[in-house]
Amino acid sequence: MTCCTAVLLASCSTPADIGSASAAGKKFHDRFNQQDFASIYSDADPKFRAAVKQDALASLLTKVHDRLGNVTDSTRTGFNVNYNFGGSTITFTYSTTFQQGEGREQFVWLKSGGELHLLNYNIKSPALDESNVQ
Repeated sequence: MTCCTAVLLASCSTPADIGSASAAGKKFHDRFNQQDFASIYSDADPKFRAAVKQDALASLLTKVHDRLGNVTDSTRTGFNVNYNFGGSTITFTYSTTFQQGEGREQFVWLKSGGELHLLNYNIKSPALDESNVQ
């Protein structure tokens, strides 16, 4: 019975978690457009900050912004919610339109204590492929 109750409670919070992750993605894009990479880093999960140095993230996001420009539109193309006792993860994938090109982004958010923090970020775009650079 306890197991069933936990599953039911977890499934009830899925829409709220999806809404929270959508808002977190919008906040990331707003900060990206403002080139406020320090705030993106400081709000990231401690596990992210332990794995990625602030200057490395700033360098990556600067490169993305220099080559693609501001985000003008993003459409969620997939999501996954994984509930765990140590914190739940919400993964979103987006097809994102920038001023100067397209990209596919993936965000992994860690929910702990009712808040979401960036755990992983990945972007793919032909404009970022070093083999295409002349």
